Amino acid sequence: MKNMNRSILYFLIILLVISSFTLQIQAEENHINILCTNSILADFTSNLITENVTVDYIMPAGVCPVFYDTTPSDINKIVTADIIISLGSAKQEPWLSDLLVHNSDYILIECKDLGEWNFPRGAKTYLGFLKNELSKNLPYNNKTIISNAEIYINKIDEKAQELFDMINDSGYQNIKVICMEWQQDFLEWLELNVTYSHGPPQGLSVQDELEVINTTSSGDVYVVVDNLQSGTDFGASVASGSGISHVIFTNFPRAIPGTDTYLDMITYNTKQLIEGIETYTHQQGRISELQSQISDLELQRNTSIIFTIVFIILVVILLILYKKK
Repeated sequence: MKNMNRSILYFLIILLVISSFTLQIQAEENHINILCTNSILADFTSNLITENVTVDYIMPAGVCPVFYDTTPSDINKIVTADIIISLGSAKQEPWLSDLLVHNSDYILIECKDLGEWNFPRGAKTYLGFLKNELSKNLPYNNKTIISNAEIYINKIDEKAQELFDMINDSGYQNIKVICMEWQQDFLEWLELNVTYSHGPPQGLSVQDELEVINTTSSGDVYVVVDNLQSGTDFGASVASGSGISHVIFTNFPRAIPGTDTYLDMITYNTKQLIEGIETYTHQQGRISELQSQISDLELQRNTSIIFTIVFIILVVILLILYKKK
């Protein structure tokens, strides 16, 4: 009897181990590795699909996609990817095709010609596209993806209203700014007046640079806005030469501490803009105050000179009258 009970126990243990092993294999088979080319696509994707998935990205967030140099670790990521999500542009990601040859079995989702993602309406365009593509390729996650998309879009709308109110309450709408062209949509969404936008600094001609500089000479431009990943030296030079504020936005989350998500990123950019405008207005107020003080001093000086001249004239007249006596 004891041997029978022991045999049953061994059998149950073996059955439990086999069941656990089988479940583990099934879980691994259902697990999806999604690799995005950058942090913004990874952020959007990770908000759409959250179960049995690993979402990673290739390009460091602070780097311009055009000039990124791939590393051996990127090949390791490509090899294990089930789904690869890219911007869909060889011009923006010229390095991607060389990586893709290392994986012969993957689904490629290309976000072609969807415009800028750094303002709420643009972000929702990307989310709508990714929702449809992921639902099509992962039909068993269809309901979850659609539900998550709706939840995340509501979060974007809430954040958008919060940021819009921040600008509106500050009274900074319609203020004139100059910006790198990839930040124009975001600034115009906030209802700022973009008087001039320019392309990536490395592609600007001398004439382009002069046009930017001439625009600042009007005296009513408050801020020049740069895009971190595109380079900031030119904008810094323009701001220094004209006395306006220099503000740096990021186009990818995780490029700057405190910008781990898309929502963090647009919040950071908005706060940087407000701080830049406040700095300029404070400087202008201080300059006006100094100019007023200078005017007062000049008035005092001129008054003193006039009194001195009058006094000298009176003294001369008195001397002449005294001599005549």
